[in-house]
Amino acid sequence: MSQTRQLVAIMFTDIEGYTALMQKDEKQAVLIRQKHRDIFNRSTTECGGELIQYYGDGTLSVFKSSISAVNCAIKMQHCFQQDPVIPVRIGLHLGDIIRTETDVIGDAVNIASRIESLAVPGSILISDKINDDLRNQTEFETKYLDVFEFKNVNQTMPVFAVANEGVVVPHLSEIHGKTEERIGKSFKSFKRKAAVLLVILLAFIATLLLTRPANIGSHELNDLTIAVLPFNSLNQDESSETFTDGVTEDIITHLSKIQHLQVISRASAMHYKGTNKSIRQIAKELNVNYILEGSVRVNDNQVRINANLVDAASNKNLWANNYDNTLVQIFKLQTDVSKDIANALKIRLSETEESRLNNLPTNNPEAYSVFKEGQAFLHRGGGKVEELKKAELLFKRATELDPNFCRAYVGLAETYLEYIFWGREAPKEMLAQASIPALKALAINSNDGATFGALGSISYYKYQKETAMLYLKKAIEINPSYVIAYDKLAWIYTFEGNVKLMEEHFNKVIKLDPLSTKYIGDMAQAYYYLGEFQKGVDKMDEYLKSFPGNNMLVWMKASNLSGLGKYEEAIELFTSRSVASNTNWMLGYCYGMIGEQEKAREILEFQLNKKKMVYVPPFMIATIYMGLGDIKNTLDWLEKDFEVGGQGLFFWGLKQDVKFKPLMNEPRFQALLNKIN
Repeated sequence: MSQTRQLVAIMFTDIEGYTALMQKDEKQAVLIRQKHRDIFNRSTTECGGELIQYYGDGTLSVFKSSISAVNCAIKMQHCFQQDPVIPVRIGLHLGDIIRTETDVIGDAVNIASRIESLAVPGSILISDKINDDLRNQTEFETKYLDVFEFKNVNQTMPVFAVANEGVVVPHLSEIHGKTEERIGKSFKSFKRKAAVLLVILLAFIATLLLTRPANIGSHELNDLTIAVLPFNSLNQDESSETFTDGVTEDIITHLSKIQHLQVISRASAMHYKGTNKSIRQIAKELNVNYILEGSVRVNDNQVRINANLVDAASNKNLWANNYDNTLVQIFKLQTDVSKDIANALKIRLSETEESRLNNLPTNNPEAYSVFKEGQAFLHRGGGKVEELKKAELLFKRATELDPNFCRAYVGLAETYLEYIFWGREAPKEMLAQASIPALKALAINSNDGATFGALGSISYYKYQKETAMLYLKKAIEINPSYVIAYDKLAWIYTFEGNVKLMEEHFNKVIKLDPLSTKYIGDMAQAYYYLGEFQKGVDKMDEYLKSFPGNNMLVWMKASNLSGLGKYEEAIELFTSRSVASNTNWMLGYCYGMIGEQEKAREILEFQLNKKKMVYVPPFMIATIYMGLGDIKNTLDWLEKDFEVGGQGLFFWGLKQDVKFKPLMNEPRFQALLNKIN
């Protein structure tokens, strides 16, 4: 019997639930099978495919190219979705087959069958070889699912789903097929295992980076940019989500210590939690070379970590695999992990860098878990007092569980600084409290970038410019992707009147954290202090196209409009916001400036009454009095603001703030400026 060998794209299709339907309604089942065959035959012929055989409710066919096969599969699924709907699963693989006069055989056929078994009705699942052929074809969208171990196949196989419109993309929890048993069930002893789980994950990332082909991803050092997307938790326990997010953050923090590697911040990366966007689209939005994605599943003392590294320029998957291990005594891996990552990216580590990367977060899993909970509350943003207080208590608890846990002390210091940023507590009191854990962290570990970042922020709020700059530059030296340090330096250059360095540092901030409106808004407010009001307005108009109606950006645009003297336009924007639209202190100022005294005083009374219950920065009240033209009360409240520590961002800019230009000849105002400049 003659045989020929061919490289082809292999397609399996199958009607889900056909056997049960046959038993329930034989006539309907026959009609559905006939419609399936009619659609299959027509589409296969149009796309240049060849039917090999029917088998019951399924088919096996081959195509000369991956593109033809995928086009055919999409066309068929669109037809199958029309009434009466036929629940068809489709699987595709590219490989060698051996053809005889009556059959086709080969491992590739077996793999295609296994891939089809994973599919759900309406979906098209493909192997990594098919996906590689599609990567430069813009008409196709695919989504990475997982790595699977198929029965009777001696290799793990990355599987992707076609994600074009009208095609179902299955969730991992829906996937069941002809695979080896996968780790699953409950998420027990979750918190006790948290610390060691991270190290396994980092070890696996190092492995996949090291084993990438040498001719792929040959970016220059200054082009090495990576985004770590939120890893998916495959456990059903709700508490696993918080921890898995924390794992993502720690990967980001760890990779950020490597010189020459620019790592997108957690704030921007977390925007893609649960996203359906393609890797190509995400990489374009974040402007990165590499995307790392994956999942974590834990069962008792076993952990499975799955990861996929993508070169965004070519949309090629550099590596995808899974990694199984026990949660036992593996902290010693972290040193090798760090070195491996640097080697994979062709970066030579200095002795100092190696020393920094050798530091473990803690040897106490419970302290680590509590710390991650504290970070979750701290990073929710918005400055809600109840969340900041929870973060404060959790960080304190972490330091009690491990008195040498440097990052927990830093987290506590950062929490106190957030009280200041959002104007929730008096700065002087918060700075005193923040200094204690920050200095404790420095004593424990003098090679931690976040420690110097916290110390730099404290000095910044104390108007200690030179000290702040030393700390902040040290933070960047240790951690080149430390966004907060760039942000604070940008503000210092703003108050020095240095537009070039301000823009340079804010552009760096936005490159590392492109989706954080907090920092985008900061840049607009910096333009305000520099008197570049129109630039601030234009910058906000640009970003409001991407973040329509964002409260922070609307506020900053309105602030710059007030600098231009366009108070009516500013008022319209202030009152359009979804929060504090009628009680905002800058709104009160603008009302005062156009002679709407009654409206301005209503907001003033609101703020004065609010101050009886919670902390309100005196600077805000002074601003409303300034709009009303009440010089005495303006100076009284500015002096009160300085007494409680000042609102760093606003108070340090008094000399450049156009609102207070009429006070320049006032001796009391000059005395204030002398204290802070």
